[in-house]
Amino acid sequence: MRFGSTIMDSIEIFNCSQIDTFKAALRFESASQSHSSITNCAVHNGYAWGLNVKASANILIKDNVFWGFRPIGVGVMSSRNITVDGNVLGNVVDRTTVEAGDKFIDKAGGFSICAYFEPDSICRDIRVTNNIAGGVVYAGFVGGIGHACGDYST
Repeated sequence: MRFGSTIMDSIEIFNCSQIDTFKAALRFESASQSHSSITNCAVHNGYAWGLNVKASANILIKDNVFWGFRPIGVGVMSSRNITVDGNVLGNVVDRTTVEAGDKFIDKAGGFSICAYFEPDSICRDIRVTNNIAGGVVYAGFVGGIGHACGDYST
């Protein structure tokens, strides 16, 4: 078993992500043993997701720019203790490679937080604050299960 931390600050990631997959320009998959952070970075111009956090924990995503992805800019799935704070996300567009007929609607959005497959009951301790989404197809922010205002026990 391998484990470690990823600490990225003031890094540029350009022209990454694999078309029509969940292989984002930057991704965390089953990264839950240590703390990681992505801060002050520019992640831009890819053919799939900008950031995908899946089955991971203890990650800070702060003060970054995500620009020019499809169909999701930043996604969090089945994770815990994730903070997404002070990021700017824009120019997230529809995929042009999916042909499934007139009745097919591709899932798309800016920040998809525990909502891509359905409300994600595994997600917990997810904090999304002070972010900006603009120029995004469908919705800037899509969330799954939340809690009532003032109820922080869930």
